Amino acid sequence: MKVVVAALVAGFVGAQMIAPIPSRADVLKCKIEGYSEDIFITTLPDTNSSDGQYARIGISRGIGNRAFVVADPMGATAFVELNADDTPIGLLTVQKNMRVIKSSHSIDPFGMVSAPSQNTGVCARSR
Repeated sequence: MKVVVAALVAGFVGAQMIAPIPSRADVLKCKIEGYSEDIFITTLPDTNSSDGQYARIGISRGIGNRAFVVADPMGATAFVELNADDTPIGLLTVQKNMRVIKSSHSIDPFGMVSAPSQNTGVCARSR
């Protein structure tokens, strides 16, 4: 019986993680310590790009660096920010209570990470 319940729970958790993204985009307007301008996180499909598969992180809604979204089973959402050559350059983690943590770094030509930093702030839904 325990094996059947575990299999059902695993199947339910797996189904939640691959559920389709809703057709209406979320736009989060975030105020992050150390940044003079607001940071916008725009989820699919409301981005001003033709690739149609990435969220955007920038200083205006729908425009900015590409990001892919990872939903944490505990309720937070992580946005992995990519630069033009698909190198991850930052991570924004938005918690259920809309607090945000922005983690950034630089990678040198030898693959070494330098200048790591973290800033915190708060986001609000914009729409």
